[in-house]
Amino acid sequence: MTIQNNPHSVRVRQFVASELFSLMLDVAAAYNTPGYESYCVIVLAHNARVSRTLAQKEVNAEIQRRRPASTRFWTVSSTSGGGAA
Repeated sequence: MTIQNNPHSVRVRQFVASELFSLMLDVAAAYNTPGYESYCVIVLAHNARVSRTLAQKEVNAEIQRRRPASTRFWTVSSTSGGGAA
């Protein structure tokens, strides 16, 4: 018995790996705006023929993976001494 790949996941992986979509994801990760992210979701859903919910999950995962570690999490650090600059 052979294991068959889900045709949806194959299409999604192929499309996400394309150079143009990869650049779109880089821009969405760099600017961190809902507009770029939603455009990526719509394009992925349309071209890979998957639901927008699945496309949203894939785009969110890819954007989080592409963001530098310093911008993924932030903390407020207190400085010792001094006041407002």
